[in-house]
Amino acid sequence: MGLLKNEKQLAKFEYDFAVDGGAIGSSPLRANVSSVAAGMVITDMYVYVESAITSGGSATLTLGNTDVDGFMTDIFALVGSANAVVRAGEVAGALLWDDTNDHMLAYRVSSDLGLALQIGGAALTGGKLHVYVEFFAP
Repeated sequence: MGLLKNEKQLAKFEYDFAVDGGAIGSSPLRANVSSVAAGMVITDMYVYVESAITSGGSATLTLGNTDVDGFMTDIFALVGSANAVVRAGEVAGALLWDDTNDHMLAYRVSSDLGLALQIGGAALTGGKLHVYVEFFAP
């Protein structure tokens, strides 16, 4: 089944410490789709915490692509407990949130989208996240 034009769709990306490790740097997320392709429009994004993200130090965690915190700025403090949900509007990623006017933005994907967690400050020691991207294909 292909992408449905003009209908909202959902892509799921995943980070799992047991599979992906937690070293400082960029950790690409695994996806249930080959990609959110160029031309798609992202309307929302949220993170579901299956198991708490932990670190032995003062870690930072951002979500982005070529803009390392374009979708979500530092979310480490918000993903420290299982079953937490973080929406893009709660953390001011510049691609999905307008800080000046305080509202969500739609983001047109210019090239096939791969998401990555940027781990900084200290390595992660555990946890599992699911990142859901709502989008449509015009």
